[in-house]
Amino acid sequence: MQLKWEFIPEPDQQEIESIASLLSLPSVIAKILASRGLDTKEKAEKFLTPSLEDLCDPYLLKDMGKGVDRIIRALREKEKIMVFGDYDVDGITAAALMFLVLNKLGAEVSYYLPNRLIEGYGLSEEGIIEAEKRGVTVIVSVDCGITAVNEVKFAKERGIDTIITDHHEPQEILPDAVAIINTKQKVDRPDSSRGFIPRDSLQASEYPGGELSGVGVAFKFAQAIYQRLGQDKTELEDHLDLVALGTAADIVPLVGENRILTKFGMNQIAKTTKPGLKSLIFVSGILGREIGTGQVVFILAPRINAVGRLGDAELAIRLFTTKDEAKAFELAKLLDQENQRRKNIDETTLKEALELIEQNVDLKQDKAIVLASCGWHPGVIGIVASRLVERFHRPTIMIAIDENEGKGSARSIPGFHLYEALRECDQYLIRYGGHKYAAGLSILPKDIDPFREKFKMVSGQRLGEDDLLPRLFIDSELELAQIDNNLIKLLELFAPFGPQNTRPIFVTRDLSVWGGPYVVGNNHLRLRVRKGNTVFDCIGFGFGDMAKPLSMKGVKLDLAYVVETNYWNDTYKIQLRIKDLKISGY
Repeated sequence: MQLKWEFIPEPDQQEIESIASLLSLPSVIAKILASRGLDTKEKAEKFLTPSLEDLCDPYLLKDMGKGVDRIIRALREKEKIMVFGDYDVDGITAAALMFLVLNKLGAEVSYYLPNRLIEGYGLSEEGIIEAEKRGVTVIVSVDCGITAVNEVKFAKERGIDTIITDHHEPQEILPDAVAIINTKQKVDRPDSSRGFIPRDSLQASEYPGGELSGVGVAFKFAQAIYQRLGQDKTELEDHLDLVALGTAADIVPLVGENRILTKFGMNQIAKTTKPGLKSLIFVSGILGREIGTGQVVFILAPRINAVGRLGDAELAIRLFTTKDEAKAFELAKLLDQENQRRKNIDETTLKEALELIEQNVDLKQDKAIVLASCGWHPGVIGIVASRLVERFHRPTIMIAIDENEGKGSARSIPGFHLYEALRECDQYLIRYGGHKYAAGLSILPKDIDPFREKFKMVSGQRLGEDDLLPRLFIDSELELAQIDNNLIKLLELFAPFGPQNTRPIFVTRDLSVWGGPYVVGNNHLRLRVRKGNTVFDCIGFGFGDMAKPLSMKGVKLDLAYVVETNYWNDTYKIQLRIKDLKISGY
């Protein structure tokens, strides 16, 4: 698919020069920092050298004091607590973290993850009935609950209090819970249980730490409990490996607290003491390799997700909470096997979805894709929807229909707020929830056709033709002679990379092909490029089709790329990873 190169607007030149001078940075690094809003010495320093001390006070989150009070009462009175999670990586890691924290504090705590195929997403009556059977008097929801008005009422009627920790969009009517801890709630009154009044600038404003993942909110709740009880915070920091897994996998903005938690969490993954995580790293084939957000998103997360998508997500939470190394290894192998089965189902579903698009979707007219089928597995449709978004760059909804209900997963593109669009179509939906880029829904089969037409209409109103052209955002032009080991070290300080903190992309123009090009692996492009006296190796994944036109005599190209190091034969070497290229002349 053709990419539109869009250069990030140039910051003020004085800002660039000031940052470069004050921090002794190359101009190109100062430019990227300033363009990302890090336009003072203090902001830039905190970004390049973050600290856990930079995390916000957890009590700035609305209702935090109420939630902590209720947990401490439960601890003191030996009440039974249930952690109610979700079946994706974010929900699984959040449930594991909360279970481990409460268990360490001496709570009589258990966990419950809904079965995706039977109960669907979020707090369920089945789970609440199970809590009642266990004698539970407090449910702590993680990564879910913000829309569970009826379910919280159902629990309350059975003498069960609910504490909601979630990061999804609140609706107009909120559940009648003891506490609702959600970064999307505005702070509009002092938290009297904390004993102080937040600064005026924080009243009636959103949480200053940013848009946390579900496991991030759970961590803040745990942090607040530890503060109140005067516990050693380093015990809590041991669980940052779980926070990094869930945060990276949930594709939330990696800025603010998310970036700090993920950065230190990645360090914790490398030295984790959890037998289950160590075993999962081993069976995934990445033991001994550097693990970043890419390895989490594309290697570890699919294995964790697989069991939740195809059936019993509790296998994954058992993996993260067991202390038995032999049991951990068996569970990790099982997750690996389920992931292979999931991939096979993915491929079949994708093929069927592409056939439906060819038959029923007018890509010249339709600015959204809504597909439905009775044969699809509800656990994989989110993955397939993401792949369709990558291919067609349109908001996409996949609906798996059983006899009585359709379960849908939706994925979006930049500039299109999925949750708000679904809200405009809610007359056709049984329930829905999510955020800007991802959402889930339930619908009666008879309502799918009118919902499809309404969603396409909403998409057509909100999206222009230009929105359907995927963009490649370029941070800066760069000459090959500017690339050296010092630049590499400075760029590595920008990690971890993810939404709103992407790996910097550069463009160099008028390059000559100096070696190759040739195709390697599964349609990947290898070549060397030269400008002046500087030569670099390049790799372009999926760019094998460009080998032939690039082999023409005298060809010149403009290259968009990221700078990275490639480890091969015990040697680190700088290479350029191609993001896009344009042949500029002969």
